[in-house]
Amino acid sequence: MKKHIVRVKWTLLLLLVLLVIQSPLNAFAAGSATGPVITNVTPADHATVYTSMPRITAKLQDTGSGINVATIQVKVNGFATPFQYNVNTGMVAAATAGLPNGTYQLTIDVSDTAGSPAEQWKSMFSVSVDAGAGKIEYLALGDSLAAGMSPYKILGLGYTDMLAENIHSFGYLGEFNKNHTYPGYTTQDVLNDIQNNAVAPNGKTIQQNIASAGVITLDVGANDFIGQLSPAYSLDPNVVPALIQQISTNTGLIISAVKQLNPTVNIYIMGYYDAFHNFPLTALQKQQFTVVLDYLNQALTGVAVQTGAIFVPTGAAVAADYGNNLPNPLDIHPSELGYRAIADAFWNVMKTSYAWPLDSTLTAGSIASSSLTLNWTSANGGASDYKIYNGTSEVATVSGSVFNQQVNGLLSDTSYTFKVEAKLPNGLWTTNGPTITAKTQATSSSADHTIPQINQLTTKEISDRITSAGTSAAITIDVTEYDDIRLPGTVGELLQQANKALVIKSSGQSVTIPFSVLNDLSKLGSGDEWKAAQLKISLKAIQGSTEGGLVSAANLASGASIKQNGLLYEFDLTLESTAGKTIRLDRYNAPVTLRYTLVSDNTDTSLLGIYYLNESLKQWEYVGGKLGIADGSIETSLSHNSKYAVLEYKKTYKDVPADHWAFHTIQRLSAIHVIEGVNSQQFNPAQTTTRAQFVTMLVHALGIQPTGAHTAFTDVSEGAWYSEAIAGAVQAGIIKGFDERHFVPNVTITREQMAILLVRAYEYKTGKLLETSDMLLQYKDADQVSSWAQTEVNKALGAELMQGPDKNTFVPNGLTVRAEAAQAIYNLIEK
Repeated sequence: MKKHIVRVKWTLLLLLVLLVIQSPLNAFAAGSATGPVITNVTPADHATVYTSMPRITAKLQDTGSGINVATIQVKVNGFATPFQYNVNTGMVAAATAGLPNGTYQLTIDVSDTAGSPAEQWKSMFSVSVDAGAGKIEYLALGDSLAAGMSPYKILGLGYTDMLAENIHSFGYLGEFNKNHTYPGYTTQDVLNDIQNNAVAPNGKTIQQNIASAGVITLDVGANDFIGQLSPAYSLDPNVVPALIQQISTNTGLIISAVKQLNPTVNIYIMGYYDAFHNFPLTALQKQQFTVVLDYLNQALTGVAVQTGAIFVPTGAAVAADYGNNLPNPLDIHPSELGYRAIADAFWNVMKTSYAWPLDSTLTAGSIASSSLTLNWTSANGGASDYKIYNGTSEVATVSGSVFNQQVNGLLSDTSYTFKVEAKLPNGLWTTNGPTITAKTQATSSSADHTIPQINQLTTKEISDRITSAGTSAAITIDVTEYDDIRLPGTVGELLQQANKALVIKSSGQSVTIPFSVLNDLSKLGSGDEWKAAQLKISLKAIQGSTEGGLVSAANLASGASIKQNGLLYEFDLTLESTAGKTIRLDRYNAPVTLRYTLVSDNTDTSLLGIYYLNESLKQWEYVGGKLGIADGSIETSLSHNSKYAVLEYKKTYKDVPADHWAFHTIQRLSAIHVIEGVNSQQFNPAQTTTRAQFVTMLVHALGIQPTGAHTAFTDVSEGAWYSEAIAGAVQAGIIKGFDERHFVPNVTITREQMAILLVRAYEYKTGKLLETSDMLLQYKDADQVSSWAQTEVNKALGAELMQGPDKNTFVPNGLTVRAEAAQAIYNLIEK
């Protein structure tokens, strides 16, 4: 009995000791909270980002007393970075800008409301941006999917980051930008941002980033859809048609707005996947979502076709593993695996544009008179086959392990343009493979109808050449060796009987002369001394310092950067009598076509033109220039003998920076001399445009030549700078004036007036009448369009010559500024 009592006492004593010991420990623990926990930080430690403006995100996990927002500090290399904190998700997001290439230290600090600090986050990341030639900027637009929201409301890496990595791995990425992606964004939000030129947290405007982008991805519309769901995830069938229309219309407007800012950018639209597949829904709800999903994807496919964008289906990629790709049954966002599946779906479509490395080459060797051997570098991604083209004709297909091909059966002394394309593992063929133009060796007896290099031909020799030319539209004389050729004065008559033209060729350059021009020149000689007259035709290169000095002088005079492509050539067509007298035509009665083979260099071909040397004024004057993309040529019509050169005219203005939405349009129109600045340094893009100014731009764009005619307008004086342009436009039927006697040239042109002139200009240019449309009905202010302008405004909208400033209004009486007028002229030229 005593033993039991002793045991009880000892047990009670032990418990008492434990309680005494534990009480201070508990008191100590209660007064020492651990503070918040910083997790899910991007960029990750030692990560490399391909942007100078990385978005920093982190999850601040509350451990009890709440986050003290005032204590949050995000620093890069010790400098505080502005941030936003979402109290609902605990996410902090900080924007950076202008970080040069290098390594950076990231620190994040935060305390709770009780004053307990988190363990400081400290990591390193590197910035790697490549502004080299050929590199592209990748811009992501859209909602939380583009931003990289996880299934658990954590911002991090999404499919856009993975796409950037893919483009970088193929050597094309210059910089990646996802600073215009926002969770919760609808199609209307994205459209508003573009129209209002929203500024990202890093200070860059969306229009600036669009204008400089080489590729854009767009995912948007999910929040339009989610906004129509009830708390029980049901969708009213009656709202579905309007919802689909809203999403497709806004998406189309987004793409159109992007294309206005950057006409050549590649845009990829993300298709919808079944985000609700794992949700606890009824079979009927799931069926309804599937039907709506199909309709939405069909609508977006149609938008892509209409706007020139590319639709990327993602449904099958996500469906391949719903469990791992969409792990949260109450959230639509993918996991990292899911984002990778979406990125792979995009890349499967996109990589055909990036499969060839920037330094890819196609070379020609072992060149003989009828054959040569092509050699090329390999494509990225493991090509299964290569296809070789001569122009547009397929020459051969070889396996992916073969990098050369002999081409036989070629004509001697002839230039050919070859191209190679790769078949990728996904079965798609590339479209941007390397090209080369090579010329076969000449032989003593050419089998084609080109006349050999000689400097004189008789009537019989011309007749023989015409016969051997068969059905060809012209006979060709190569004067490379002699610079000129002498032909009988009756050569025009011989060619007229055969309905053929004459082509004079010299080192890849050529001039095509109609027989009527030759006849006109021959008729100028009368009398005995001209009976045996000869036509002398010269096309020769001029190498010296004269034209180089003139190019430099033109640079100074115009304020533009002017660069010569190839050599200066002189074309001269004369009639020579037996006594040595010469006669020239002042102007040709029919177009004589000058064709240049371009020299491969770093010039921007869209800014190239053919200029003639006005020797009396010692200046270059623009003639024209139509690019031949397939064979690397440029041609234009001549009206007189002169010296000609191909020049790149790169004009910039201080008030139109490279990130201005109209920069490329203004530079292109300046290069073809359709528009010019208010002075050599300023364009004044926001200045309103008068009726006279717009008509002058139209006339220049259409190539309408002055005729010396006058108009009946009493307010257009004969000596006014715009009088010839207005007279030409009247004769072409483009303008009619306010009334028979007045044009009011100095009044600012309205948008509805501009629409009328654009439609008439288009119909003059093409010779076709535009069909009317009812597109004006989509605008709320359609009733404000004047009755006399409604037909033309509808035509202009239908032909995409114009569009409203936003999706709801056309603003018919709005005043047109110079940048808008330039864009309208550009739209006309591109049609």
